[in-house]
Amino acid sequence: MGILDRFLKRSGFLGLDLGSYSLKLAEAQQSGSSIVITNFGQIRLPEGVVNVGIVQNEQVFLNSLNTLLSNFSPRFKLVNLGLYAYTTFYERVPLTLSEGQDFQEAVVSEIETFIPFDMEDIYYDYVPFLPSGEEQMSIIFATTQKEYINGLINLFSKSPLEINAIDVDVFALSNLWEYLYGPAKRLIVDIGYTRSLAAFIDEYGPIFSREIDLGTSWITTNLMQNLDLSREEAERLSMNIPEDEKGYAVKEVYSEFFRNFLEELENSLEIFKAKFYTPPQEVYFIGGGALVPNLDRFFKENLKLDVRIHSFKDRLSFSSDFDENYIELINKIGAFAIAQAIREFIG
Repeated sequence: MGILDRFLKRSGFLGLDLGSYSLKLAEAQQSGSSIVITNFGQIRLPEGVVNVGIVQNEQVFLNSLNTLLSNFSPRFKLVNLGLYAYTTFYERVPLTLSEGQDFQEAVVSEIETFIPFDMEDIYYDYVPFLPSGEEQMSIIFATTQKEYINGLINLFSKSPLEINAIDVDVFALSNLWEYLYGPAKRLIVDIGYTRSLAAFIDEYGPIFSREIDLGTSWITTNLMQNLDLSREEAERLSMNIPEDEKGYAVKEVYSEFFRNFLEELENSLEIFKAKFYTPPQEVYFIGGGALVPNLDRFFKENLKLDVRIHSFKDRLSFSSDFDENYIELINKIGAFAIAQAIREFIG
């Protein structure tokens, strides 16, 4: 679903993930019947430059993007951007058509009942579909404020890149997983730096998402406080746990993080089941937090759901110069950028 889409047929695209911790850029092109990931890179952002997908410091952001591009050397200039769920509103509703009512008029009327903004202040897009076994048409719609979109357009007009489409991240993620594994009721959990997102998806796309005010910065902050470390030392220690007293302290912080996150996920599942009655069939973890040692094992043992490990190589190809360990890293941290880079090839 594209809120802004100026798609011209091209052989390759970039996908950019505007994370709070780093910018991640993927490049993809179509080669015959294959989709090939030809490049992937990231650059750490200074604290506070991007907050939940919103650029707070334009000049520092552009400097970081230009540095990333100079190291990345992209073949293509058209970029697809994703809007974080925090900056959008989406809903799935049955569409009621009055006798003689225009379809577009009915859609706008339905959207107006759900949003707290005037229609002239937002961009919106929607997809109609007929749910299995039902006779009434439904729509999935997404909205975001024009001020935010126009700000992104203005920002990227000052960059070497040209915006091809601005999408909603959870819709691109839903399309990517359906391309990889077919339609299913699934939960994809993005564990970010400052906060996380539980996105519930079925065969028609995203159903429901819930923000979780907990991310890997919680681990870093607690390691800094408990062990009197700098931020850099805490981050390094968190991914390379020593077998000594410090390592034991790190594992204690991890254990508390796991317990807190499990409680939040269980709350999300209860809210979802109360509204939609059935739990997801499978669960996937992505984002920087998915790199936390033993995270998958912990949730496999405690979540009471089918926790699965995905691999983009199940359907996508990677250029021969990609290291296998780097592809494993991309599987965790690169989902949003990959989803945007390939969106035109799988839509």
